[in-house]
Amino acid sequence: MIQNEEAVAVESTTIRQVVLEFVFLGVAAVFIAFFMKKTPLISALICVNIIARFILIGRKYDWVFFVIGFVLGGGNDLVSMLTHVYRYTPPQILHMPIPFWMLVFWGQILVAFRQLFQLPVFQGPPVKGNPWRIDFRLIADITTFIALRIIIYNFVRHEPVPTIAFAAVVILRLIIIPPGKREWLLIAVVVVLGLSYEAVLIALGLYVYYDPVFLGMPAWLMIYWAFMIPIFAKGLFDRIETSLAARSLKKPTRIEEVTNDGGKDASTGAG
Repeated sequence: MIQNEEAVAVESTTIRQVVLEFVFLGVAAVFIAFFMKKTPLISALICVNIIARFILIGRKYDWVFFVIGFVLGGGNDLVSMLTHVYRYTPPQILHMPIPFWMLVFWGQILVAFRQLFQLPVFQGPPVKGNPWRIDFRLIADITTFIALRIIIYNFVRHEPVPTIAFAAVVILRLIIIPPGKREWLLIAVVVVLGLSYEAVLIALGLYVYYDPVFLGMPAWLMIYWAFMIPIFAKGLFDRIETSLAARSLKKPTRIEEVTNDGGKDASTGAG
């Protein structure tokens, strides 16, 4: 935790890094297109792809966001299957409503969005103080997220109820805390990239939504994309990034440790 009011700068990434991230996501889509029905093979290929990604272009703390995607993204997926929000089509080798390799894939997706969020154009000013203090933004985002999940779990098969309710909740969130220019730009980029990639996966037959209206997607999903990634996930990621940056600043390097130990030995000898 950050105990003082000193601002902590978070590392930025580059367009090259973001492009390479989406290249690896593209490779995953190719694997899905050709081997989706061969569960053991696609499981191995998805794992090899993410391992190659970490070896070739991995950045510090990427593993943290991979774990978040694996646990929370996969967990959300699991609950969505249990509540019949949509359904996967590939055969499964485990007694789960989702293919196990999708958990790994969720980790990769969240890592990719981490790189996008860290482009300088999308980064806000350095955060001062404790990034996990309970503020109005955190309360509003969590409340909005919970409201959207309750709506979709209970009314997914009752269109247009989920679409109207999603629109009302997200618009209210945007009115209460209006996005800035930087945030609107991120919303636009994420909606285009996210919906495009999701449309590809749907076209490949990975999963099926109920009541689709555009490229296999229901209307409520498009509204969900405008909030879930560029607002909710970005807000949480910024807090995590600040915590990790502060941790790195406090952690002494090997040279500092040797210097400090040497100083202590010298002072002890002089006594």
